[in-house]
Amino acid sequence: MSEAMKKRVEELRQAGLAAVREHELEAALPLYDEALSLAADDETIDLITINKADALIALERQGPEVQQLARIIMRRRNARHVCLAAYALQYKHRVEQDFKRALFYGQLALQAAEELHDLAYKRAVLVDLGNVYEMDSEIPKAIECFEAALELIPKDQETHSRNRGYTLENLGYCRLLNDEIEPGISLILEALPYLDDQVGRAEAYVDLCYGYLEMSDLDHALFYGKAGLRLAVEDRQTRNAHYLLGEVACKRGDSESADYHFDCLARFYPNFKNLKSLLYAIDLRGMVNLKL
Repeated sequence: MSEAMKKRVEELRQAGLAAVREHELEAALPLYDEALSLAADDETIDLITINKADALIALERQGPEVQQLARIIMRRRNARHVCLAAYALQYKHRVEQDFKRALFYGQLALQAAEELHDLAYKRAVLVDLGNVYEMDSEIPKAIECFEAALELIPKDQETHSRNRGYTLENLGYCRLLNDEIEPGISLILEALPYLDDQVGRAEAYVDLCYGYLEMSDLDHALFYGKAGLRLAVEDRQTRNAHYLLGEVACKRGDSESADYHFDCLARFYPNFKNLKSLLYAIDLRGMVNLKL
């Protein structure tokens, strides 16, 4: 393969990556396809396959490239490609809430990152492993992952500020679930200045509502619950905010607000006819995972 052709393949691949960074996932796919049609060596083909699989997974689609990820891991031609492929499969299975497979591939990605001595990859994998453990309610293991990831995030680099914010926020929520309420709230408050995106701030506000509700600090719980609801982007965040604000209203003796928030929550569960009655009868906070 000529140097000019290699350069063209890499230009196409980089253009695909740039499109993904701009959240133009559909636009990335034909760029990767063209790069794959021109690539000749196995390692380049593997890398472009991983890149395209990442875009397909983000679009929640299947495809031959997604199916190839496990084969890339098994061949082990390149440790970096093993890490990337395993990381992609970890994310796929986490989104699908298949936590057993997500943890399996997350551990493979972590081993490859350690083999590479690549701290950036290791940090990213640890955060995602923490997310899987958190969603699977294995809180002590999640805490270990988030704490290990924090040790690897440079404190003096602005480019890592959002990574630090999300890691602190998730660690804080895990501390709340571990009955360490004040340390958990402190960690989430520490995260807020680093969270410059609406999704991250909504997540932090909803989790603070939960933490202050656990402390019976209803004024702060109400303040952060309302802030979280205003910023909520995902349905999960909206559901959680309505649920927690309903609980706050109940404890404040505000039946009108409780009715409103529980009615809003019930609309997400049209087949659960008695949900509102159940919410009034039982405090479900100990059974609810806000990350699901």
